[in-house]
Amino acid sequence: MKWVCPVLMFLLLGGFFCQAKTTLVLSKQEALTRALERNLGIKIERSQVEIAKEGIELEKGVFDPEVSASFTTTTVDDLDTESLAAGVDGLLSTGGTYSVGISSDESFVQNGGYNSFAGVSFRQPLLRNFGFDVNLAALRIARYQFDLGEWEYKQVLLDTLAATVFAFNDVYEAQQNLESSIRTRDLAQQTVIDNDKKVALGSMAKLDIVEAKAQLASRDERVLGATNSVRRAQNRLKQLIFDNAAEALGFDLEVEIYTEPEITDDFSSYLSTLLENSPSYHIGEIALEIARLRLVRDNNQTLPSLDLIAQYGFSGSGGSIGGSIDSALFHGEDTYTLGASIRFPIFNRSARAQEAISKQRTRIAEVDLQGIKQAIQLEFHTSFQIMQTNFKRVAATRYARELAEQTLDAEEKKLNVGTSSTFFVLQFQNNLSLAELREISAIASYNRSVAEFNRLRGVLE
Repeated sequence: MKWVCPVLMFLLLGGFFCQAKTTLVLSKQEALTRALERNLGIKIERSQVEIAKEGIELEKGVFDPEVSASFTTTTVDDLDTESLAAGVDGLLSTGGTYSVGISSDESFVQNGGYNSFAGVSFRQPLLRNFGFDVNLAALRIARYQFDLGEWEYKQVLLDTLAATVFAFNDVYEAQQNLESSIRTRDLAQQTVIDNDKKVALGSMAKLDIVEAKAQLASRDERVLGATNSVRRAQNRLKQLIFDNAAEALGFDLEVEIYTEPEITDDFSSYLSTLLENSPSYHIGEIALEIARLRLVRDNNQTLPSLDLIAQYGFSGSGGSIGGSIDSALFHGEDTYTLGASIRFPIFNRSARAQEAISKQRTRIAEVDLQGIKQAIQLEFHTSFQIMQTNFKRVAATRYARELAEQTLDAEEKKLNVGTSSTFFVLQFQNNLSLAELREISAIASYNRSVAEFNRLRGVLE
């Protein structure tokens, strides 16, 4: 009997936690607001946009000047030589590099004196790595990556909101299915009770009771299945509107019924803004622009290197580092350097292969953009037609349900006066239940199709 206490404790705690659950009643708008505020996927995508924003600063930093300074002492055969250098270095958007500074080295030729130079050094590529297109490519790509991140963020918003509407209607459909199952089960239960009374009075055969009880057992099973469907649907919705599982488990969700209004606009009225509002189309456009920038950069790398080298400053000498620097700054002789450097890869296969790859990727991006445009328009047209059909289904299934109610009511009246049988009443009860489920499904399907319609046209609703 040692297991009795733990089992009782488990049952008591389980009952406590079940009772502690709070029912959270949600409208569609409240569910969407919660998804925007608390959905984990949206939070991640916001961070991705911030990362892309910092990527722009990262590429701008390439052109930030750097301050450098060094001092070294070298000993050779007990003789020490010293050197000092300090300056500012940087890269220009033309591809040129510059250095402004001063340097001083000890010279043995002049009996231990120091030679110093103060001035500007400049190196400008004229072929490979020359120009704004090449040297600003990475920065421009980073800016496109930021734009890409924002459109991807909008796509996640659209997808998440549409998924929330889908899950919301799944809960609605499951809850309505459960309510219909309970109503049908209760009707069968009442039929069993009524039949018991009639059998006792001798006005009904016992076979009718068996048939009614069999239907009751079947409908009990349907209630259990519908209950599980509600739980699964609730958890799918919770996944989208909560960011904490423990908190989500503390709630039972109940959604408010709604039906989207009919959209009467013509399909063609949406085409003018369809691509403009579509994140997937803009993502394709940006991918093409990035591919083109990379092609320009890679094409430039197939050129030989030809650099212009220039230096201008003042040189001086003295018996100490300080003296030589003073001499260069205030009494120095003008010093000029002008020259060129060339480097020509014999085969340059790596650069040419990279250029060929970039060309193919650009072509792929162009074709991909055409495919995206076509897919958006065709998918949107399909969505529009499905939405219109689903709206008509709502009216048709509602009318069918009303007829099923009238038929059941008439059959129950016939049963009460003895001109019908339990078999037909139970059959018409099932027919009514199926008609109710079809109407519920039609309403949920129409609501989902409107959400998909808005997602494809890039509208947050």
